[in-house]
Order: sequence, then C-alpha cells, then structure tokens
Amino acid sequence: MNAESKRLTSPEITSLCAQYQQDTLAACVAKHVLATVTDSEIRSLFAFSLELSKKHIKLLTAIFHAEHFPLPKGFTDEDVDLHAPPLFTDSFWLKYLHDMTIHGLAGYGISFSVSVRRDLRDYYHQCNLDVMEVYNRSLDLLLEKNLYVPAPYFSNPKKQEPITDLSYALDFVGKQRLLNTTEAGNIYFNLRKSMATKALLIAFKQVSKRKDVRKVMETGLDVAHKHIELYSSIMYARGKSSYASTFG
Repeated sequence: MNAESKRLTSPEITSLCAQYQQDTLAACVAKHVLATVTDSEIRSLFAFSLELSKKHIKLLTAIFHAEHFPLPKGFTDEDVDLHAPPLFTDSFWLKYLHDMTIHGLAGYGISFSVSVRRDLRDYYHQCNLDVMEVYNRSLDLLLEKNLYVPAPYFSNPKKQEPITDLSYALDFVGKQRLLNTTEAGNIYFNLRKSMATKALLIAFKQVSKRKDVRKVMETGLDVAHKHIELYSSIMYARGKSSYASTFG
C-alpha cells in the first residue's frame, strides 16, 4: 500500500466524523439515563452501551490524532444535566436504545463499505459486533417485558403473483391495491420512529430554555405529527385486509 492510498478518503473522513458525533451523543444520553432509570436490567444495558461508546470515542480520537486531523465538535458533559429529573419512563428508554441500534447497524454497515484502509475496516467490523450485541440484548429485554410491538403479519400467499404491468407502481390514482410486505415493513418502522421522535420533541420542548430551540422543536413536532398521520392512514386504509391480526 503506497503512501497516497494510506490517506483518508473523503467518505472515510465523513464516516469518522459522523461516528464521533453519534458516539459522543450516545454517551451523553446514556449518562442521563443512568442518572434517572430505576429498572436494574435496563440500567445494566445502558451501562454496557456507555462503555462501548467510551471505547469507540477513544479509538476514534486516536485515529484523528494519528492523521493530524482536528477532532470534530462532538457532545460533552456540558451538553447534559445529570441532575435533571427524568423526562421519560424506563420502558421508553429501552425502546429508544433498541431503535438507535437499528440506526447504528445501518450506519456502521455503510461506514464499513466505504472504507479502504484495513484499520478502519477492522474498527467498523468490531463496531458492528458491538451494536449487534446491544440489539440482541435490548430486543430480548423488550420481549421479556412484553414491550415489543412487531411489524405487521401477513397471511401466506396461496400462489405466486408476479407483477405484470406498470400499474402496480402507479396505483395512487383509481383503485388502490393492498400493501406488500416491503411497503408495510418500511411504513411500520418509519411510523415507530416518528412516534419516538414526537415524544422526544415534546419532552425537550418543555424544558428548553432557549426560544429559538423551542421554535425548531415546534417545527419538528409539526413534521412528526404529519408523518404519523400519513403512515397511520396508509396502514389502516391499505393494509387492514392484509394483516387482520394487527388491526383487529
């Protein structure tokens, strides 16, 4: 490997900066949760998550220093009030952590795929293993506590039904078909994330001291509410016949 190929490429720099910001944010959230959560199992999982974030931050910092690259502006202890009262229930935080692992898996997968240097690929490989561990532990705990709401179920098809014409993709006019499994799954996950976003914005809007920040959160709330209404209406209107067990 020549000297030129050892330099960080543009997507490698982008990924490293994004991962640094995300891990410093995750550390702040975990510290706040650990200061307020009461459930011992959820506390243990967040403690484990915090240690992973600290490990990642240490390794990322070393990479930036070795490259003589300025450390990105991440989140610090100044961005979290460890004496603030709890804003959410323990069960919400467990669901939040699980949803964040889904984003983590996607982010680390992309970072791995755009990295050329072996040291970076090894780092993201380990990060994927780390976040998969949190995913498994958080999902097991959600299932154990009967808190997990699965994506819609579909009845098994009686036969293959190949798509034969373009109207399948243009059914927004006239008679609309039922959702397929890909569409139902994507809408479900987006609906779930929109609901979590709405809860976060409502809570932080109530405690924010800055008017401009509250204004941004109000805008975000409007968007989240519209998305929830849209996804819910699509699920009900175009999906209820496909998965009766979900809609009763």
